[in-house]
Amino acid sequence: MIIPFFIPHAGCPHQCVFCNQKNISGQIRPVDPATIPKIIITYLDTQVKKGPVQAAFYGGSFPALPRHEQHAYLEAVRPFLGSGHIEAIRLSTRPDCISKEILAFLKDHRVRIVELGVQSMDDRVLALAGRGHAAGDTITAVKLLKENGFTIGLQLMAGLPGDSADTFMDTVNTVIGLRPHFVRIYPLLVLKGTPLEELYKNGGYTPLSLDAAVLLCRNALLRFEQAGIEVIRIGLQPTRELEKPGTILAGPYHPGFRQLVESSILLDRMRRYLSGSGQNGASVVFLVNPRDVSAAVGQKRSNLVILKKEFELKNIGIQPDRNVPRMTAKGEKRSRGRDYPVSNNSLALFDDDAVLDQ
Repeated sequence: MIIPFFIPHAGCPHQCVFCNQKNISGQIRPVDPATIPKIIITYLDTQVKKGPVQAAFYGGSFPALPRHEQHAYLEAVRPFLGSGHIEAIRLSTRPDCISKEILAFLKDHRVRIVELGVQSMDDRVLALAGRGHAAGDTITAVKLLKENGFTIGLQLMAGLPGDSADTFMDTVNTVIGLRPHFVRIYPLLVLKGTPLEELYKNGGYTPLSLDAAVLLCRNALLRFEQAGIEVIRIGLQPTRELEKPGTILAGPYHPGFRQLVESSILLDRMRRYLSGSGQNGASVVFLVNPRDVSAAVGQKRSNLVILKKEFELKNIGIQPDRNVPRMTAKGEKRSRGRDYPVSNNSLALFDDDAVLDQ
């Protein structure tokens, strides 16, 4: 369980073209250190604990804050570290805000996980985004973090000004070579109150379409999956502030963006099975991990509709099976001497626990 504390824009030395942390987090001012103990107690008392508890500082560039402010935030968490209620602290920052001195200070205060806003490993793209650092800063920061035993997360952005599918995948491959412990991928959105808003309105920036963003992020997810690097988030977390009319001006926003990406992957994996199975016209059920049922079915049953039409299937279903690994689909031909029951030509859960399209 993560207890989040937002410090929007705090410590940031640059205004990136895409950034409006206040709109993303829904919080106008950085959290007051004095309120942190009460927030932690409320979380511990009211939230279901899932795994080790961590306190996290998001939104700004924590190590770039004045040292006394960093100290105030970290000291507010320290009693809960001492009591064992919180295991560790995590924070986000920029690659050029990492040094041996900073890491020694963070390590002494039980910070264990550091996420770097990398966004791209292409210097031209970084310059156009107003990042104020180069790809080499990321390489140096990751090296220092590894030498000091930190868990490392890298955040990437798809669709930046000047970026392309090829340069983004070059970034993905370079990041894989750095071997972080996990990554996040965010397709770029045009948010109100950012420099990108003006660039977009003046015709200087064209955002990715939703389909293009899904394809790009799907290819990245597959590469990270093959490399054994976990992708813990794809797309911004939906919030009331983010979804308020006028906040997102353009770009590939979808509240279930990751599901769209995973649905695309599972659709291709089910296609490959059907292409080589000779089961055109049959009734087929795919066994998937319970956590993948929604993605396998697809938004508005899209995967089932597509597969049924392409392969002229009599019926097609999705059945949860805990023994099936995540993001895989095991196909089974079903012949039970009778048709699956029809229920107004819609999805239903039948006696064999299969979700079917007929």
